[in-house]
Amino acid sequence: MTLVSIVNTIGNAAWKFSGRPLEITSKVLGIGTIASVVYDTHINGKEKAIVTDRIETADRYEKNYRQYMHLDKQSQTIADCKNSWFNMQKTFSWFHIISSAGGYFAGAAQTVLSNLPELALSAVALRTKNHKILGKTAGLMLGANTIKTLTYDVIGIGKDKE
Repeated sequence: MTLVSIVNTIGNAAWKFSGRPLEITSKVLGIGTIASVVYDTHINGKEKAIVTDRIETADRYEKNYRQYMHLDKQSQTIADCKNSWFNMQKTFSWFHIISSAGGYFAGAAQTVLSNLPELALSAVALRTKNHKILGKTAGLMLGANTIKTLTYDVIGIGKDKE
């Protein structure tokens, strides 16, 4: 086998598979981006649920305690009923479930909306079968975003030193 035929064979193989690595890389980056956004959505939703529940619980306790402390007429029976109502509201779990669910969905929606461009690029990179150039372009843009995130946010290159 001559050197020219070896180069010709390598050139033909490279020409035949030249678009495939970029296509596969764009799909991998799309899957990775979607997985990262889903994970961040869940974590941010949980944190927002905890904060929302604590704030709403504190507000509810303060309001109920003020109401409990104020008696329109002196009556031990009414005071005991208000105390029982106050204690029941402290232990009643429906309030916690409702406020936590609202906080979770608020935190999750905020994360999804802040990552909408990355999700759109991932969807384009994963769903373009007929327009392979579009999928490869989306993959390149996801790659550039990944490099920017790694260099700026993780390593800290380009950030102001504090």
